[in-house]
Amino acid sequence: MTRSLTRFAALSLCAGLLFTLCTGCAPAAPAPSEAPASSVTAESYAPAPTTIPLPDPLPEPLQPTEEELAALTDAIEAGFRADWDRPGRYLTARLDSVRVIPPEEWADLELPLTSGNTRLGGKSWMDCITDPGGCLLMAQTTTEYTPEALVGVPQYSDGVMTHVYLAVNGDEGWTIADQWAYYKGSELPEPSPDPAQEELGLTRNQWVMLQHQTRALALSGIFRDLDDPLTELTAEEWANYLYARSESWFGLAEDGRTEIPAGTIFRADFTDRISGEDPTLAALENTEEPLPAPCAACEEIKTLLDADPQAIAYSRTGDVVTATLTLPLESGTVAMEYIFGLVPDDPAPFSRTYLQSAHRA
Repeated sequence: MTRSLTRFAALSLCAGLLFTLCTGCAPAAPAPSEAPASSVTAESYAPAPTTIPLPDPLPEPLQPTEEELAALTDAIEAGFRADWDRPGRYLTARLDSVRVIPPEEWADLELPLTSGNTRLGGKSWMDCITDPGGCLLMAQTTTEYTPEALVGVPQYSDGVMTHVYLAVNGDEGWTIADQWAYYKGSELPEPSPDPAQEELGLTRNQWVMLQHQTRALALSGIFRDLDDPLTELTAEEWANYLYARSESWFGLAEDGRTEIPAGTIFRADFTDRISGEDPTLAALENTEEPLPAPCAACEEIKTLLDADPQAIAYSRTGDVVTATLTLPLESGTVAMEYIFGLVPDDPAPFSRTYLQSAHRA
């Protein structure tokens, strides 16, 4: 995927990474006319940035101690956590390294003047390094989206990304005064396949999606024969499924609904459609979409699944994958077979699985 300068700007602004400084480099309040960073990045409204002509000789940056650098690293990581910790968004999300950038590398960064960045109160990053004193930090992050996140076509790319921060040592000690995404990024290295994934001949996205879908079906208590889930599942079962599926798909919103539109979940989990209209659910044709709710045995099922990774076994025949579930519930042992079809990478933008039918084993 293409790396983007705007990815970090939006994430860091949304995460509230800016810290108030008791210096002339304190971030200024944004103008009322600026668009929210969560929808459009500030750069799209700012004048095209120019670069600072670096003086010769360059000023010598301050060097934070090991303890001070560790504290700055914690602050940088905290700025990402609001995004990284969203349930079901990332398979991988980590801060790999933070280092001080030596002056000989500054020219390559091409950092913008304050005309393109209003957060330094009229001072450039070079001014702040000179007074009150500071340095530039380079951080490298690695992120990998879940297949569920890819369904929503995320605005920013994942992968290995480099970020630049202005750190200053003011009256309150070392703080982060500004940040930019650097112009370098790279694709995430392909991880070694899970042995079960390799045996089934599935892509990484298919394997992850399959496990999430099967777990959600189990947590929903859907333990009956289904030849066409879209027409046969009841409104209560849909509510139970949405609740269980939210565990691996961004969680629930304040109003109790799924963070991702329910129709998107239905299309991705129960059809092979790549795009287009969401499917019509027979049970919901003449009623309002139910709020997600746990099934009666949800907690018991979750405890059993978490305690026994072998409760679900997978096999493949042709282009069909069967997930066999065995659960010793208090009400009796449940044995189910969930039959999944495969959506390939081509022509879809990414591969996944979807439920075709379910039968008692």
